[in-house]
Amino acid sequence: MLREQEDRDAAAVVALRLEADDSSVLSEDGWLHYRRHMNPRERGLGLVAEVDGAVVGMGNSGLNITTTTPGAAWLTVRVTASHRRQGIGTQLHEALRAQLAEIEATNATSFIRWTEEGERWASARGWKRLLTGPLIARNLDDVPEPSLPPGFRCLSMAEFDQPEAIFEVTRLGMLDEPRPVPFDDVRYEDWVNDWNDPDLDRTVSAVVLDGNLPVTFAYVNVVGDRATHAGTGTHPEYRGRGLATAAKRFALRALAAKGVTRITTSNAEENAPMRAINRRLGFEPIGEHVILGRDL
Repeated sequence: MLREQEDRDAAAVVALRLEADDSSVLSEDGWLHYRRHMNPRERGLGLVAEVDGAVVGMGNSGLNITTTTPGAAWLTVRVTASHRRQGIGTQLHEALRAQLAEIEATNATSFIRWTEEGERWASARGWKRLLTGPLIARNLDDVPEPSLPPGFRCLSMAEFDQPEAIFEVTRLGMLDEPRPVPFDDVRYEDWVNDWNDPDLDRTVSAVVLDGNLPVTFAYVNVVGDRATHAGTGTHPEYRGRGLATAAKRFALRALAAKGVTRITTSNAEENAPMRAINRRLGFEPIGEHVILGRDL
């Protein structure tokens, strides 16, 4: 049976996300925050699949409101391993695809942790690879201190609590990030929901300042002993000075001081500068993330 997601599904949804990708950093509070603050412009739909009263699958879809590309949308489906090959994923997929057609979406993307089974299932339903990138991880026992050029300083986002200024450098820093559609319509009222996400740890997320102007950011999400980078970037006019490396070192050392021992992240193959930074920082591959796409 398919039904719409409800707040009571938080634990089941988080478990499904973690089963599909053990690098997932999402708490029940984080999911509830996302669910309760979704922008109506997304026209999003969240479904769960139940068998004998237990949630065994989930799926979400909606319009991509971070781009000016007409008709861009997204869709995700997850089914627990014990209930695959029973048509549950297909039911979720078709219900969500029909919803996207109703709201006049013309193409969709889906972000997955790669497995042979997952890509085979998606390919059979018309999905193709658009972007690929290694999932990488680093232990936090030997992170060097950050080194900054003269005149710059690095603080946690908790110390530099100026969300409007951090939003602006985030918007500029991510404009040219490799994506299937450009990240060119990020609005403050949507971004601030991410800023208030309970999984975003501002005490370890870092910002580099030129005077009082934020020029580099490194977001980190933390749930228990799991941590992941949730975006790192530098203002285009300040690149090539080692600022992103310094921000990431600051964040990694702050994580270690909190007792977190490992962090994950991923970057598109096409994002050569960030991949080079992560290699220098000692991140090593542990898997692969893939963005799939299909016309609707």
